Amino acid sequence: MEMKQYEVVIIGSGFSGLTCAHYLREEGIENICILEKNKSLGGVWSHGGVGSYPGAACDVQSYTYLPFLDETGFIPSKRYVSQTEIADYAELLVDHFDIRKHINFLKKVVAVEYVEFGKWKIEILDLENDTKTEVFANHVVCANGPLSSPRMPEFGGMEKFKGESFHTAEWDKNANLKGKKVGIVGTGASAAQVITSIADEVESLTVFQRTATWAIEREDQPTPPDIIDAFKAGGYSSKLRYVDWKGEYPPDPNLPFTFEQLHDENWNSAVCDLLTERIKNDVDDPETAKLLTPDYPFFCKRVLIIDDYFTTFNKENVHLVNDPGGVVAVNEAGLEMSSGDSYELEVIIYATGFDAGLIPFSVTGKNGVTLANKFGASAENNFQMIEPKTLWGLHVNDMPNFYMMVGPQSLNPVTNVTLLCEEQGKYIAQLVSSMKIKNKDEVEPLEEAVENWTEKCNVSSNGKIWLQCNNWYMKGTKDDQSAGRSRSKAMWMESHESYLDHLLGGADGHQEDLLKFS
Repeated sequence: MEMKQYEVVIIGSGFSGLTCAHYLREEGIENICILEKNKSLGGVWSHGGVGSYPGAACDVQSYTYLPFLDETGFIPSKRYVSQTEIADYAELLVDHFDIRKHINFLKKVVAVEYVEFGKWKIEILDLENDTKTEVFANHVVCANGPLSSPRMPEFGGMEKFKGESFHTAEWDKNANLKGKKVGIVGTGASAAQVITSIADEVESLTVFQRTATWAIEREDQPTPPDIIDAFKAGGYSSKLRYVDWKGEYPPDPNLPFTFEQLHDENWNSAVCDLLTERIKNDVDDPETAKLLTPDYPFFCKRVLIIDDYFTTFNKENVHLVNDPGGVVAVNEAGLEMSSGDSYELEVIIYATGFDAGLIPFSVTGKNGVTLANKFGASAENNFQMIEPKTLWGLHVNDMPNFYMMVGPQSLNPVTNVTLLCEEQGKYIAQLVSSMKIKNKDEVEPLEEAVENWTEKCNVSSNGKIWLQCNNWYMKGTKDDQSAGRSRSKAMWMESHESYLDHLLGGADGHQEDLLKFS
């Protein structure tokens, strides 16, 4: 890191950070520094990163999830690619766009501070030699990702357990599960992928469930010849990833459902009835099938997109423990449940998700204002940013030239995140470029614009299915409730198309109306 002053510092080298870097370079901006705390690229998907547990794969079809496939010429090997293939693609993408020279690995950001007009200081811990350093930048892009900080369960005694234990996001590569009694806490996406991957390896697998989860089959398969031909012909990826936010074309008849259908009570109820019958058909034991059937609307919680999940519970060595009160403590031998039952285990795997509303470093803006204070984060709510105040989830007032990618107030639970990355990355790059042309050194949103967008976000969940169960979208988990934490207001719960209408179409006003340049 020879240079100490950069035009733009990007924190994180997942698809959001890489996309932003690519578009910045397209705008002719080369004085860029990307800070990455891991040894490899891809963010959540990086080799050795938080998504490198057994069975890890994307639950969005690879043809629409992976960005820039037309540009790179890469053709995914199958419909839903694994973590390894995604990480390898991130490496390919960086080399294709000649971004690697801008990346600094094993550099963990510990603090970001506005120091003077048009200048930020970024404090860094070098993980190679455990030394601290700092760099300065005119613009800071926070692209650390919403799923980067594992959320450990909040019950006591975890240090007492005599066996092996770890979070799925911190998978112990030295752990040997073969022939052991394994317990997994949770039934979310990462849990399901691990369950279906290790069931045949372990002596016994006990799944501890508080709440059942809807799941639909991937029907995964190698990329068929007709799709390979479509990729080779060119433009196929761009066609699949096109978002008609202007409403210029009829709805795509190939979509499995529309945003409006999802929130239609009759349509959603019919889907739940269909999936309930599938669970009954998949699971041999009627009582287990009943316990695996959710009692809330389709997609109120994140839906599992996975093959063989329910049928895995037919295996003799797989056992379901359904306890709405969940695990209450860990002892030397295993887990204690709210029901009073105890389970002896040799390995405990915590599949308890991520702190999605957490930025794992301090951000201090003008006049000592912190992002944590602005966003309602404190020790009392486990530092969850449950009351963000932004413009488009990108800009924060009192924090000029600071941009958040895939941040709060910018997406709903069914948004394809890499589509959002592209538009936000393009937006930031064009904004920075236009400021250079117009000789402007700082930009921040008007307070009124932030208030208006925040109010829109706060009411956007009204009438939506996401209010009908506990979920991490609204920070309404049972742990949050028992701790007395407020419901989050951190999501844009309208459609992705409507978000782009605001960001790109000026639905509430354009840049010159909502941003202050100086």
